[in-house]
Amino acid sequence: MKKILVFLLALTLSLSSFAQDPRLTEMVEIAQVEADNGNVQLDVFSMPIDGQKTYYLSVGTMGIGTEIVQIDVDPITRLFIPLGNTLEEAMESLDKLKEMAKSEPGTTTEIDACFAPLIPNGNLEKVKVVSRKLLLSRSLEFCIEKEGYVRATYIPRSDLGAIASSVKFYKKIHPKEK
Repeated sequence: MKKILVFLLALTLSLSSFAQDPRLTEMVEIAQVEADNGNVQLDVFSMPIDGQKTYYLSVGTMGIGTEIVQIDVDPITRLFIPLGNTLEEAMESLDKLKEMAKSEPGTTTEIDACFAPLIPNGNLEKVKVVSRKLLLSRSLEFCIEKEGYVRATYIPRSDLGAIASSVKFYKKIHPKEK
């Protein structure tokens, strides 16, 4: 409950600054999957960045702490991964992420991503992506080190597959969209 109240308060305070942002009105949600009982929400959406339509994957909010213990305290700031400028590029990028999740546990890769409140701001930074395996499930860990703390979130491979399938379905029902 406390988390929801903090989120609503922060959203209310920041809404006025985002209300003037024309990118919000041009933001188009393509697909959405809730993971981990609603704590992590995957979204694929498009929005204009510098006049160019760009597709993003939002992997949700990131915990803060150490490499072992993560606490979710920031419900506003999210991690956005640019997928490309066309739906085809977005689907290819999602397939690459699914392949990363299949790789040997502990395999580490760096990708560019945007860590920003509510919507991507175009400022990209390097994010470490680590393939993890726990019992029978595989996942990807997205990790950023900031100010001596580790910010991380974990996305199951099955959820990556679900979001990729949703994007493919979206493309079938919107064949003219590029």
